[in-house]
Amino acid sequence: MRSSSVRWLSLCLGLTIAGLGVGGQAVQAEREPAEKPSLGALRVETPPVLDGRLDEPQWQRAPVATKLYQYEPRIGEELSEKTEFRFLYDDDHLYLGVWCFDKNPEGIIARSMSRDFSISSDDYIYFMFDTFHDQRNGYVFSVNPNAARYDSLVSRGTNSNSNWDGVWNAKTTIDDEGWKAEIQIPFSSVSFDTDNDTWGFNMSRNVRRKSERGRWTGARPEIRTRYPGEAGDIVGLEGMKQGLGVEFRPYVIGRYREREEDTDWLGDTGFDLRYRLTPNLSATLSYNTDFAETEVDDRQVNLTRFPLFFPEKRTFFLEDSGIYDFGGLTSSRRSRTGLRNLVIPYFTRRIGLSEDGDIVPIIFADKVAGRIGETEIGFTHVMLESKHNIERQNVFSGRVVKHFGEQSSLGVLATAGDPNSNGDNYLIGADYHFRTSEFMGGKFLQADVFALGTRTTGTEASDSSDYAYGLTVSYPNEPLYLEGKYIEVGEDFDPALGFVRRQGVRAYAGTVNYTHRPEESPWIRQFLLGVSTEHFTDLSNELDSAEYEFTPFELEFASADELKFSVVHSFDSPDEPFEISDGVFIEEGDYSWTEAVLEFQMARKRIVAMDLELSRGEFYDGTRNAFAFDATVMPNKYLTFALTYSLNQVDLSGGDFDTHLGSARMFWKFTPDLTWTHIFQYDSISESIGFQSVLQWEYRPGSKLFAVVNQTYLDERTGFKLNDQEFALKVGANFRY
Repeated sequence: MRSSSVRWLSLCLGLTIAGLGVGGQAVQAEREPAEKPSLGALRVETPPVLDGRLDEPQWQRAPVATKLYQYEPRIGEELSEKTEFRFLYDDDHLYLGVWCFDKNPEGIIARSMSRDFSISSDDYIYFMFDTFHDQRNGYVFSVNPNAARYDSLVSRGTNSNSNWDGVWNAKTTIDDEGWKAEIQIPFSSVSFDTDNDTWGFNMSRNVRRKSERGRWTGARPEIRTRYPGEAGDIVGLEGMKQGLGVEFRPYVIGRYREREEDTDWLGDTGFDLRYRLTPNLSATLSYNTDFAETEVDDRQVNLTRFPLFFPEKRTFFLEDSGIYDFGGLTSSRRSRTGLRNLVIPYFTRRIGLSEDGDIVPIIFADKVAGRIGETEIGFTHVMLESKHNIERQNVFSGRVVKHFGEQSSLGVLATAGDPNSNGDNYLIGADYHFRTSEFMGGKFLQADVFALGTRTTGTEASDSSDYAYGLTVSYPNEPLYLEGKYIEVGEDFDPALGFVRRQGVRAYAGTVNYTHRPEESPWIRQFLLGVSTEHFTDLSNELDSAEYEFTPFELEFASADELKFSVVHSFDSPDEPFEISDGVFIEEGDYSWTEAVLEFQMARKRIVAMDLELSRGEFYDGTRNAFAFDATVMPNKYLTFALTYSLNQVDLSGGDFDTHLGSARMFWKFTPDLTWTHIFQYDSISESIGFQSVLQWEYRPGSKLFAVVNQTYLDERTGFKLNDQEFALKVGANFRY
């Protein structure tokens, strides 16, 4: 079995290398200026009226930028629709005005009208500010023609945290010339260097019906607009005020709970208090922290012997979370063998949630986060209430990152505390991040190295300590993308404030992708050929599991629809039986199987868009047929419907079973600041339906009201019966001084 795995890897690599010769590399138009652009900002005594019209004389006096260059589909050429933008500022706010001219205004696509809208479906502008001009950190904002807003934080040069919600405002208009956007960003909403009059800036625009995207600078598909290292400059920013740097966010909440015939009426209050110690460093205190408005987790079906991963969604922990990015360990690649999120040394979901998902009240939490010169720091402390025979707990985390060179850094991380036991747990680690955009004449090269150690004491089991370390090197460019990764995790490596998917393993992974963009083809925009591998061995180098994925083609059409075909060969060698479904076991032994996977993704510019995935083939000692779809219907800007469904039909020697997983979402958007969301989820494992309804109203910037309903229905053969329910009304305010 194991020699066949090696032969399969050799075949995949051979086919990939042969495929690199298919077709010549597209000749890219070199029309974008080589030097990065800059633009001056005009200081004004009288600010413009925020109405999206851009007709005040101040806008006409401001310096103007007039050209965006395509990074899709015709690289380097000027965007086919003219775009202009200008900056104004006063003591308290920065204003951005954007003229998105369009020769066919009726063709503008604008179906989203909610906060943090899906930017892939609409026309939009997307822009990034590097407020420290350090080419590492930034703030991202995006606006569509309906004035729907999206924002995120950038850290370590490339990482993005889209769960951040800043306090800012935007107004838009659509007229015979196209659409216009007027954005107001309070200086109190961002951190910046008061001694520096230059910010990094980049902006892109999406003309959705043409599937055409252009950028102010860096018109290459491997670059993202959010990358601070590729930004131009905004100059002339002087004398801005951040106020006293105090932000007070109190809340009051009322709850009704009904569980197992018990009912509770609860009322509570709490607050977050943030103080800007310096322009670059903030301290936050949260008392009686509450997360009633947090969206429920997406349900998952597990057909492996490894634990599932659920992401953090709570705002308090997501703010400033970029500081804790460590070792290049986050990965977006789907993995069946467990390499994705294999090790996360600090995973805040462990705080305030027990191992079985119950909420553990947070009495208070405090943190200090920001930067001192070229050093980023983050320190967090949380006090947890006692629950389930676990005493009241204090948990700590600390992170220090020193930046140097172009975009490189050296950092340390430490955590202390175990929220799921009465023992003690400690972690300490260090990581080095290297990134350059000047490799081999302007290509990207990135490397991450990390080492971690844990120590556990005072538990019922014997005291233990162990390690984890790894290296990742990537060449993220076009036409060739290369990545190699090695991670080793000790048998007793156990970060109580982290997440570990597998212990006692050595993991090896590699990816080779070749991308071709045929300029002369009227119907193919991009062709990708690739191979990726994952190998897991135990610490004696005995193969434990592996996966080889060969993609002979992944096509993006001129319509922006995508089609992908892959062949996946897997190997697994469990050393003891495990239950894959109720009453169905995979016995210990060596298993090798092959599946074919076909995926189709429709462009989001359509009123109805759908993703389909079909797979068929062997599975352990039997077969598996799988089907999944994700459909989105956006009839207008007020309503969105989203449906997902997945089916697994598994036939094994130990038994047959089917799994069903489905969800339905309805988003009712009254205005960009008032939305009502309904979520239904069902899975055949728990045989239950979950329902959540959230009404969210941002009645003034930064101040929100939430009305939340959560219900669970169990299938008791005679029908679904209400098992538990909760209703919560939460009102929060935001005061800045």
